[in-house]
Amino acid sequence: PRIAQKVARHFADAGYTVLTDTPATAKLLALQGVKVVEFDYANRRTLRDAVADSQIDLVVNLAQRRPAGKADPNYAMRRMAVDFGIPLVNDQRCAEMLVDALDALPAGAATALYGKQPLNIRTPVDVKSWQQYLDMRK
Repeated sequence: PRIAQKVARHFADAGYTVLTDTPATAKLLALQGVKVVEFDYANRRTLRDAVADSQIDLVVNLAQRRPAGKADPNYAMRRMAVDFGIPLVNDQRCAEMLVDALDALPAGAATALYGKQPLNIRTPVDVKSWQQYLDMRK
């Protein structure tokens, strides 16, 4: 729960709408002050329409167990993300590292505004050629 709360808090603070699949998840995040919208993953038509209309920019699906089959709502969400080319994070440690990396960027290096605003990312460190990298390792 701690990682889900941390990830949700980060993206909510960045201006994104956080969607949850169950009332229990919504309640857990609401306790941390994260405003969420419950989204019925089990309704595949609604899910497909939302994904196809690009209303979802990133899927962080931290299911506690591997989906038992194609009828599982978490499987449906992950599958839709893959089918429509939406970035998917489904590992708790990776989700936490993503948030930590975004938080570590210098101010202004990455900005995310509500809606369809693109990320404005500039490289926060000097970019080196592959050869320069290899030379550093000698």
